[in-house]
Amino acid sequence: MKRIMIGLLTTLIMIGMITPVFAANAGDKLARGLVNFATGWLELPQKIADTSKESNAFVGVTYGAVKGVGYGAARMGTGAFDAVTFIVPPYDKPIMEPKYAFTK
Repeated sequence: MKRIMIGLLTTLIMIGMITPVFAANAGDKLARGLVNFATGWLELPQKIADTSKESNAFVGVTYGAVKGVGYGAARMGTGAFDAVTFIVPPYDKPIMEPKYAFTK
């Protein structure tokens, strides 16, 4: 009995791991669009920090800020587009990568 339970648990875990992580339906696409529209401004501090790590603080504050504003505007625009067209497939192809501003 113990072996059957372990086998069943292992099988369920493996099935759960292969489940797709992208938008499977219109609701997921709408949620992704609203989150990206609301959090697009997070690109600004993220790009400043990333550019500062790559170069130095001055380049991060100047060029990183410009990059952040551009990426933020693009993320908010694509978020609005996803939110408006959430009913139209495909649901699983975000316009910008990564899928959200706060992920790498």
